[in-house]
Amino acid sequence: MARRRSKPTPKKLARFLEDLAETGNVVLSAKMGNLDRRALYRLRKDDDEFRRAWDEAMEQAADHLEAEARGRALEGVGRQQITQRGEPIIDPETGEQYVERVYSDTLLIFLLKGARPERYRDRQQLEHVGKDGEALPAAAVVNVYIPDNGRDSSGTEAA
Repeated sequence: MARRRSKPTPKKLARFLEDLAETGNVVLSAKMGNLDRRALYRLRKDDDEFRRAWDEAMEQAADHLEAEARGRALEGVGRQQITQRGEPIIDPETGEQYVERVYSDTLLIFLLKGARPERYRDRQQLEHVGKDGEALPAAAVVNVYIPDNGRDSSGTEAA
């Protein structure tokens, strides 16, 4: 039998918002506080203060994601211990095993697109302007004749 959800008290709502700022996930944050997700969405709709706090929590979660992405793109993550002939290679200064750092070019691309969308966006916009940058008149309907090469629409050849 499913566990009954508890009532959203001010303390539980504050905890929900903290969890939401950490996870960025409404379902997970509601589950962590044993709260009904639908009730939270209703409260968000009806309570302007709660909606602002929710939006702020989501902004904080996005900031956490961006910081993590930046770290993975620029500092990399340790992925595989480096060995030589099956034996770990140890840094003589620190006594720690060398670890291969892996960087994410894809995350770096997304960060650049987010930071400078005007420079790194995928889509380019093309504008047609008249002489001296003047606006062109409204587009007119253009009829284009495409020869049928001796065939009609029924698929039979013309005589």
